[in-house]
Amino acid sequence: MNYFRFMNENWRFVGFGFFMSLSSSFGQTFYIALSGAEIRLEFGMTHGEFGFWFGVATIGSALSLIWLGRLIDYMDLRFYSLATCVGMILSMLIIASAPGLFTLVVGLYLARLCGQGLMTHISVTSMGRYFNFNRGKAVSIALMGQSLGEAILPTIVITFIIYLGWRDTWYVAAIFLGVTSVILVPYLMRGYSKIHLSYIKKQSIGTDTPSLTGKQWTRIEVLFDHRFYLIAAAVLSFSFIGTGLFFHQIHIASEKNWPLEILASAFVLYALFKVITALLVGPLIDKFGCRPFLPLMLIPLAFTLIALAFFDSIYVAFILFALLGISIGVLMPFTGAIWPQLYGTVHLGEIRSMMAALVAFSSAISPAIFGVMLDTGLTIEALSVVCLIYVIIITFLVSWVFVFSSRGSIGY
Repeated sequence: MNYFRFMNENWRFVGFGFFMSLSSSFGQTFYIALSGAEIRLEFGMTHGEFGFWFGVATIGSALSLIWLGRLIDYMDLRFYSLATCVGMILSMLIIASAPGLFTLVVGLYLARLCGQGLMTHISVTSMGRYFNFNRGKAVSIALMGQSLGEAILPTIVITFIIYLGWRDTWYVAAIFLGVTSVILVPYLMRGYSKIHLSYIKKQSIGTDTPSLTGKQWTRIEVLFDHRFYLIAAAVLSFSFIGTGLFFHQIHIASEKNWPLEILASAFVLYALFKVITALLVGPLIDKFGCRPFLPLMLIPLAFTLIALAFFDSIYVAFILFALLGISIGVLMPFTGAIWPQLYGTVHLGEIRSMMAALVAFSSAISPAIFGVMLDTGLTIEALSVVCLIYVIIITFLVSWVFVFSSRGSIGY
C-alpha cells in the first residue's frame, strides 16, 4: 500500500499520532535548550549545573514513565492522551512562573515526563499496536509531527524570546497547546472505538500478527532476552549523544564561531532530512523487516560525529544537522516496528515504556556529563571523538550478533 492510499484510509488516526508527536516538542531537549541561556542567567547556573538539574528532572520522569507508560495497555487511549496533554500544559505554566530553582525543576520534570516521555510513547505505541502491516509507514508519518516542531519552533521561539522574554514565551506555548489539544484530540480520535474493537477481535481469534517467535512477550520475559540489550545499546546512543549535542547547541555554535541564526536555519535542514529518510525507510521496514537496518543505522551518526570533530566551517553546521536528521530518520520507523516485531503487541505499552524510560535516563545524564566536561575545558571535538569510538564498538557488536551469528537472529 502506498502512502497516499494509506493516508486516505487512515488519515484521522495517523493524524492523532502526528499531533501527539508534534506536541511532544514542548518537552523535548531542543525546545527547552532554546531558552536555556536565559534560564541559566536568571537562576545563576553554569552549563554543568543546569545540565545536572535537567538530568535530575529527566531521571525522575524516566522512573515515573516505567509505571505510567504501561497504563496505555489498560486505559482508554482518549482519556490517557488528554490527561497527558493537561500534564504538559501544567508543566509549561510551572516553568513560566517558576520563582526559584525547586519550582523550575518540578516544571522540567513534568515537561520531560509528559512531552518527551508520554506524548512520544502514545504516538509510537498507538501506531505500532493498531497497524500490523504498515507500522513503518504509520510511525514515519506520525513522528513527522516532531520533525515539524523541530523545523518551525526554533525560529518562532527565538523571535518570541527576543520580543517577549523567555517566561512569556512559555505562557504563549501553554495557551497554544491547551486550545489545540481540546479541539484536535477528540476530533482526530473519532472512530477510535471501532479501531480498538477490531484490534481486540483480531487478538481473540488469533488473526493479529504476534511476534516472530509466535508468542506475546511480557516485560519480564523481554528482560531475559539478550537481543533487547544489544538493540537498546544502539538505540540509546542516539538519545545520549543527540541530547547532549542539542542541549549544548549554543555552546557548540560559540566554540565553532557559528552565528545563532545558522542554528535556526540548520534545524530546518535537520527536520527535512529526518522526514525524507523516515518516509523512505518506513516502507522498506514494512517490506523487509528491521534486521537489514541494524548494522547500518548507526553509520549516519558516526559521520555526524566525524563532521563535528574535525571540521569548523560554517557549512559544517548544515552538514552536521543534515546527517543528524538522517540518523534519527532511520531510527524513527525502526523503533516503532522492532518491538512489536520482536515481542508482539499485547504488552507493547509496558515494553515500550521500559525502553522509553531508558531513553529518558540516557538523555538525562548526557547534558550533565557533556556540561561537566565542557566546564572542565574539554573541547567539543574531543567529546565527539569519544562518542565516535562508542558508536563504532556498538556497530561492530550489533553487526556481529545479528548478521554473522544465527543465535542473534530476529526470527529465532
